[in-house]
Amino acid sequence: MKTVLIAVGRTVEQHYITAIKDYIQRTKHFIPYEMESIPELKNTKNLSADQQKEKEGELILKSFQPGDVIVLLDEGGKEFRSIDFASWIEKKLSTVNKRLVFVIGGPYG
Repeated sequence: MKTVLIAVGRTVEQHYITAIKDYIQRTKHFIPYEMESIPELKNTKNLSADQQKEKEGELILKSFQPGDVIVLLDEGGKEFRSIDFASWIEKKLSTVNKRLVFVIGGPYG
């Protein structure tokens, strides 16, 4: 199984970039991991929030492959303690054959 994080937009703050690189270095020994960035939409002044979400959603959908197990990360979603999240990932290791894909949407969800 491979773990993938898909995020809309790219991180520009250096301390986040450093933390992400550190996390990738620490986890790649235990589980294959990669991060994919979907570019932020351009010329969005004339688009409503719903239209922006729709367009971002289309771009995200193009990133998926057949057999992917998709996890949408949302501030209103279920929270795990670290140990519980590790157990959840361990279960997924034995049941997911292809990719476990975590998705972080844009500013409107």
